[in-house]
Amino acid sequence: MSSNQDFVQWFRGTAPYIKAHRKKTFVILMSDEIIQSDRLTGLIHDIALLNHLGIKLVILHGSRNSIDRHLAKHNIRSKFNRNIRISDVESLPYIIQAINEVRSHLESQLSMGLPNTPMSGSEISLVSGNFITGMPLGVIDGIDMQHSGKVRDIKHEAINDLLEKNHVILLSNIGYSKTGEIFNLPAEELAAETARALVADKLIFILPGQGDSKLADTLSTSECDDLIQDAQTPDHLKSLLELAVNAIQSGVKRVHIIDQQVDGGLLLELFTRDGYGTMITNLFYEGIRPADIDDIGGIIRLIEPLESSGVLVEHSKEQLELEIGHFQVIEKDGMIIACVACIPDPDHDIAEVACLAVHASYQRSGLGKQLLQLSEHQALEQNIQQLYILTTRTSHWFIENGFVEASVSSLPKSKQASYNIDRKSKIMIKTIQGSSNGL
Repeated sequence: MSSNQDFVQWFRGTAPYIKAHRKKTFVILMSDEIIQSDRLTGLIHDIALLNHLGIKLVILHGSRNSIDRHLAKHNIRSKFNRNIRISDVESLPYIIQAINEVRSHLESQLSMGLPNTPMSGSEISLVSGNFITGMPLGVIDGIDMQHSGKVRDIKHEAINDLLEKNHVILLSNIGYSKTGEIFNLPAEELAAETARALVADKLIFILPGQGDSKLADTLSTSECDDLIQDAQTPDHLKSLLELAVNAIQSGVKRVHIIDQQVDGGLLLELFTRDGYGTMITNLFYEGIRPADIDDIGGIIRLIEPLESSGVLVEHSKEQLELEIGHFQVIEKDGMIIACVACIPDPDHDIAEVACLAVHASYQRSGLGKQLLQLSEHQALEQNIQQLYILTTRTSHWFIENGFVEASVSSLPKSKQASYNIDRKSKIMIKTIQGSSNGL
């Protein structure tokens, strides 16, 4: 019975993610090391499941290890410049052969009927083609990179048309020029450029050895910038983080870095609250910062109209001075345009989200949600897993963001004692556990 109930609870828990991901566009890059390993079978099943859940998929593959093997077999030693392989005339035929070999193997696996699996009878309609126009990298540091190239153009309209018809797109790390030349493209850069061109909802890197325990389960773009500047961050990870930040700044909503060391890692990342890998997001607006005593005047100017209209309870200057250490503000051009306070209760595993306010000129800009998410992030860092708010006008907004209505008895005793019955504020509570990586 317990096992059945666990399944029911788990399946119900996936519902928000299934709904959120449906009809969204995911660009997924797989390392050729994974494609040539026994981990591929489970990953293929998971990709088929995503397809049947209505997710639009663009699959890309790397070829680095396969290229190394092919060149070594013919006693050709690659030269590199800035960690980029120089694809010269001698090696190009074997590079093309290696890329085609990986593509053919992946295509054959994606085309299987998946017998004796949970996805038995499923058929993936797979499409590949010359969607990528390449161009030469040219001369770098005085060295001709020859047939090593970069993306010039992506036929995003053609790809989107096919995605709308439930086809899965398969792209290889190769590009053709308008003059018929062939270029070896870096797979990670191609994946990022594809996600940017499609304005994808998610860019997912599935790479071996990337499940680095040193990486947090969620990173903001500003935190990525800090890691990129950190001398201790490995070069390959810096490159990946730079691509992730650039993609997000170009409109891609989320970037995920995961590995396939655990069977089902992709599904864990997408359909569970705690996720499995690292999610990178532009969650925290660049102007967000901790408040200090000099911000009190700006906070008062921001919240006074809301206090006058009854949306916020009145805060004295003395109270703000006492609580300023709990405040975060968003400043733009010297003006405080939004604020929030996350105030832990000293005797209970709960914190109050207080004084959440956004300037009228910036309503519906998403700043309120970002501040709420920041409060959740701060609470979790203190091992606090419940938040509460008191509201008279905005209960529906908080319900949309995961809060449920509760009674006065749900409040900490100190807050119960100061609860203003005449104001009749609704009490809303939210339980938070880990980060919502899948979304």
